Amino acid sequence: MKSKKLLIILFLPWLSFAGGQEIYSENCEKCHGFSQQGSLGLPLYRSTVANHSDGYLKKTIEYGRPGRIMPGFKLSNAQTVKLIRFLRAGVKAPQYSKEPIVGDVEAGKYTYEQYCQRCHGKQLQGGEGTGKNFSWQKDRDVSPPALANQGFLHAAEDQMIKHIIMKGIKDTEMMSFEKEFNFTDQMANDLVVYIRSHQQSSVFSDTPKAVEDEEPLVFVYQSQHDLATTVDKLKDSAAAYNFRVYPSRTLFEGLGGPEGADQKQIVVRFCNFKNMQKFLKLDPRLGVILPCRATVVENNQGEVHIYLENYVHAIKRFNNEQISIDAKDLIDSMKEMVEEAVW
Repeated sequence: MKSKKLLIILFLPWLSFAGGQEIYSENCEKCHGFSQQGSLGLPLYRSTVANHSDGYLKKTIEYGRPGRIMPGFKLSNAQTVKLIRFLRAGVKAPQYSKEPIVGDVEAGKYTYEQYCQRCHGKQLQGGEGTGKNFSWQKDRDVSPPALANQGFLHAAEDQMIKHIIMKGIKDTEMMSFEKEFNFTDQMANDLVVYIRSHQQSSVFSDTPKAVEDEEPLVFVYQSQHDLATTVDKLKDSAAAYNFRVYPSRTLFEGLGGPEGADQKQIVVRFCNFKNMQKFLKLDPRLGVILPCRATVVENNQGEVHIYLENYVHAIKRFNNEQISIDAKDLIDSMKEMVEEAVW
């Protein structure tokens, strides 16, 4: 009987987050890493999670970080509980009062500019990049979070923000401001109130604001030529723009045998190695989404169109101004390349 009780005691920690690892592997591992070490997403170190309340983690999972790489997840309550238990791995959840902190916004702004702006940005937009920094030209290992992000502000309690300011987070670059800079309670309160002033509404909404000049997800060009001629002209144009052209493929080629290929949808593949090297130096993860193809399609009416994906939308998620500028230049040159091919 004693041995059975001992086994139960030994396995209680494992039983408390059983099932959470599977949920993590399915939904989180791709960005946060197999061992929560971080990648596209921020590291989920035990020492980091130890500072976060269950409510904060639950809302972060649900809301994500609008405009950043972190999406919201529609998990059931039971799944969310299991996932949080897995992330905690037996570490007790902190309890924070939900009472809002009172302070001076202007004093908090001054404190922010003096102590926080260098890492978290002038507009509280966070550091460049996302998650772990894999750039060859990096000044820190982890991108500082965006404190003005509405997902963060709707998830975080004032007291949790204050606790992290004062005590810091172990094993990260977030130091204890109480210890390093002799922060007083009032300084921390003012800073929290300033951060909170960026919350736009009392109810969370992840609906993006309409942008009048927002570019489309895909650029579509109608060709004046037949399918084969359009493909040839697109290859010639790509070569003229210093892209190395690779053998074209029909859409779905290799999937389900010859009958699976669509002979009226041709993928023209190309690459500029100089551009590729420039992007990979900024962030090696860009290799999975670098612009490298356009699709030529003949519809049932015999009209031929070229479809060019607008990679700028995907690039924005990397939260790096230089990458966005370079990507815009590259896409503009690709648009010119396609425009020459359709005439």
